[in-house]
Amino acid sequence: MNFYYDLCILSFIFSTVYSNVQPTVTKDWLIEFHHHVEPDVAKLIAKRYAMVSRGPVLNDKHLYHFIDMKPTHPHKRKRRDVAQEQLIQQHELVKRAIHQIPHIRVKRGYRSAEKVKENFPQYQQPNDPYFQYQWYLKNVGQAGGKPRLDLNVEEAWALGYTGKNVTTAIMDDGLDYTHPDIMHNYNAAASYDFSSNDPYPYPRYTDDWFNSHGTRCAGEIAAARDNNICGVGVAYDSMVAGIRMLDQPFMTDLMEASSMAHEPNLIDIYSASWGPVDDGKTVDGPRHATMKAIVKGING
Repeated sequence: MNFYYDLCILSFIFSTVYSNVQPTVTKDWLIEFHHHVEPDVAKLIAKRYAMVSRGPVLNDKHLYHFIDMKPTHPHKRKRRDVAQEQLIQQHELVKRAIHQIPHIRVKRGYRSAEKVKENFPQYQQPNDPYFQYQWYLKNVGQAGGKPRLDLNVEEAWALGYTGKNVTTAIMDDGLDYTHPDIMHNYNAAASYDFSSNDPYPYPRYTDDWFNSHGTRCAGEIAAARDNNICGVGVAYDSMVAGIRMLDQPFMTDLMEASSMAHEPNLIDIYSASWGPVDDGKTVDGPRHATMKAIVKGING
């Protein structure tokens, strides 16, 4: 299987960069008024409470940014000043006063391989022969690429996040469920062939392997680990279902909708790695029944 082709599901695992920042209460306040208040009026109200107004927030004169100018010992300012909030809200023009407390936001990024070894000394990387070429799982500069620019999945694996009990439906040109890297992770009960109207979504292979796209997608997601075959899936303990629906001359709204609504009680993720003709001129999207299927899936 070609694991470079179409990284259709892999981006659902991200790394986390931890921060040492400790939250403390700020001097910032969000003041919401019952109706529009001019900046000069807001300044007078702020002055009454030993604050200054920094002006409207989002160009909305209902909302203002106030700064508390009262000196406060840093060790005493650890919580929202609820009493002050209640005091300000007694003003006839003020609807709500919200003392701002920090929220920690950190950049997403990658960790070094050494960090994984350090934090998880028992972890062993997969021994599948093609894993060394799967740059999107572990990039060490293969083929001239930039090391460490990958999905950073090894730490997630070490923590035990391997996709267990999750089924992804591959809506595509079929799925070779007899492949030894997929067969044990194949969910037959959740599979169907809408191109041939039977429960066996096996691909119609051609001389140029044109109908192997769905199988490759399935391998990227759920190829078995440590079986000495090909590579490894990003969620190698998960299941895949095959929904064959692309192997015919045209698509109908009904077929597309039926595929997206197939066995929702058995399927957790629907992978649709396809779309309208990409010729720079065609603009198309879900039709009536397909859109209903999507909305129904979202709403449960």
